[in-house]
Amino acid sequence: MEKNNNKLLVRINELVLNKNYFLYILLLCTIITSPIIFSGVRDNLGLAPVILSSSFSLVSILLRYSIRNSTNYLSYKNIFSIILINFSLFILFGSLNYMSSSRFSFDYSFAGKYGEFLAKSPYYWSSYNASIINYIDITFRISFPLFVILVIYKPDMVKKILFSFIKSITNKIFELLKIIIKKIDIKKIKPRRNFSQKIANQNLVIKEQTVEDSIETKKSDEIINKINKNNLITSSEEFSDNQTEVLDEKNKNIIKDNTNFEMRTITNVNEDFEDNKIDKFRYEKLKWPKIDTTNLMVSKKEELSKEEISDTKKIIINTLAAHGVNTTIEKHTSGPSVTMYQLKPGWVDENEKKRVKVEQVLRREKDLALALGSPNIRFEAVLDGVQNSMGIEIPNLSPNTVDFKEVIEFENLNNSEKYLLPAPLGQGMDGIPRIIDLSKMPHLLVAGSTGSGKSVFINSIITGLLSTKKPDDVRMILIDPKRVELTPYANIPHLYTEDVIVDTEKAVSVLTATVEEMMVRFKVLEKVGVKNISDFNKKMSKSHKMWNILVMIDELADLMLQAGSEIERLIVRLAQLGRATGIHLVVATQRPSVDVVTGLIKANFPSRVSFAVMSQIDSRTVLDGVGAEKLIGKGDMLFSPIDNAQMSRIQGVLLTENDIQSITSQWEPFNKKYSLEMLEITEEDNINNTQISGDSLYEQALDLSSQSKTLSTSLLQRRLRIGYPRAARLMDELEDNGIVGPGEAGKPRKVLVG
Repeated sequence: MEKNNNKLLVRINELVLNKNYFLYILLLCTIITSPIIFSGVRDNLGLAPVILSSSFSLVSILLRYSIRNSTNYLSYKNIFSIILINFSLFILFGSLNYMSSSRFSFDYSFAGKYGEFLAKSPYYWSSYNASIINYIDITFRISFPLFVILVIYKPDMVKKILFSFIKSITNKIFELLKIIIKKIDIKKIKPRRNFSQKIANQNLVIKEQTVEDSIETKKSDEIINKINKNNLITSSEEFSDNQTEVLDEKNKNIIKDNTNFEMRTITNVNEDFEDNKIDKFRYEKLKWPKIDTTNLMVSKKEELSKEEISDTKKIIINTLAAHGVNTTIEKHTSGPSVTMYQLKPGWVDENEKKRVKVEQVLRREKDLALALGSPNIRFEAVLDGVQNSMGIEIPNLSPNTVDFKEVIEFENLNNSEKYLLPAPLGQGMDGIPRIIDLSKMPHLLVAGSTGSGKSVFINSIITGLLSTKKPDDVRMILIDPKRVELTPYANIPHLYTEDVIVDTEKAVSVLTATVEEMMVRFKVLEKVGVKNISDFNKKMSKSHKMWNILVMIDELADLMLQAGSEIERLIVRLAQLGRATGIHLVVATQRPSVDVVTGLIKANFPSRVSFAVMSQIDSRTVLDGVGAEKLIGKGDMLFSPIDNAQMSRIQGVLLTENDIQSITSQWEPFNKKYSLEMLEITEEDNINNTQISGDSLYEQALDLSSQSKTLSTSLLQRRLRIGYPRAARLMDELEDNGIVGPGEAGKPRKVLVG
């Protein structure tokens, strides 16, 4: 036996010292790695063949150097450490998922099914739903084999570390126990002290009251003695007057002792209030028309064919099955333009213990789009109220239009308490009309590219309020920098300004006046003793009524370009404080970039509507999530309300110019018939009549001119944080007033006034 063992060792030495030794190792490593080509090995073991081949090559290299240098590199500790390192790597790869639509993919993880079991069982979390506990757990699993290696090589050091760690924990526990015991003792003593102090305070109060009573009786006795001696007061009326004087003195003494009594006076609302602002909201019974909507447009509707639905279901199931994803479709809901299919992931194994991952379905989005011939496919990973199902939204081949008439007549909104400010949105995925209450939003941010249906949506909100509410209920401030969208509403009595605002400088003054109106309303609410506009209207229902104010801005980007800082400050202030006073904002823009929809504006507009946008970045800017870039346009929107984290897809209403004219023509005769309260806009007369009220940019530009000998337009842009058009106008104003000299191309202007 010894001879055979010696022969074997000699043979191994010859083989290791051979010139082709590394070529043999490379060949063996290739054989060990080759099973990774098969999908079954990848699904079960992942990259385990690669790990085994790398460890085998490492052991072979150590064996060669051990024989050549006559040193023992391959000890039992080293071999066991290599095994533990491979085990730690296997767990690490088990926690990593690889998402790819190619044939060479790992459906479970980089370590296959067994590696995922070692890394994530029993919860099988993913990067989308992982918590801190899951990350701590995977860190412990990966580092435990490395800790065992540390124990093998450095046992004494590990003992010292563990001993000091346990000692520090026990010391902290004892310190906490001491503190808790001290607090318990203090709590036991405190009630006794409070009780004795309460008794002492009660005795002092009783003594003070008896002394005051004795003083008051002495005063009354002295008055009566004077009356009897002088015989000047004989009538009972004069005696009653003196008695009231004594009572007044008592009341004064009572008022001085604020700890025992409080004297409250009841004042009328109209007394001592500046300019009697509350009279502005005095209720007048005016006769308003009942709006007729029978002449509005009604379009033909076509139902979605059963053949189209069944064909779409087959394409979805077969396409996913061809890529190894088992799914079923249980239900579907058809909307006007989009149909949502409820996709239920199937089971991975026959025991029905583990379902197909949602990520595997989401990976096949492009394959489904190719099979269905539609690029606008949108997935809903979670459906509200539906378990174990996800939604896939596919556009209909023949979409239907949603008429304004069928949405506004769906419910009786004229005398409904459910909707204080009803605004028709359109139809949802279930085909039911959707109407929101703007007073509950309380502000709405609308975004969408050109031609997506944004302007029609704004017109539908205004027309919906005109169809259901009177000027006593809501007044509107319409700001339209584009000058063409909101001009049809210039002659309605609901308008709170003289005309639709189309000038940027006037828009700033109107928003400033709206802020002043808001502060006046706060003073009125404070004087009446209520918190919001609804409580005011309930308390003062017989004499006064405060109307709501809707501020509608059609294009925010144009305003921000010319007066960004001032517009942002006014909008944010109205959005922060306007809800209690009944002021609500609807702000729309077709450029949802960060410099237009700033962080402050987004934070104060919790309800948002997004139509089709150009990119995922625009979608994230508006909705804080992707999805709006996959909308099909023509009124297709995503609505994110304040009271629901789940976004809902809605097809907006179609409102024609004839429908708008039909509604506004019924209100125009009453605009001249009654003279209603209008927004008080204060205008200041400046040197060149171009600086608007509340705008301090001109004064800031004057300050900058006094600080240097030259002044340029770019300097005004940087220091005042404004755009070029506004900076150029300021420079022209300074030149007209003789502050700076004439300009030269590419050079700053000289400051003439020091």
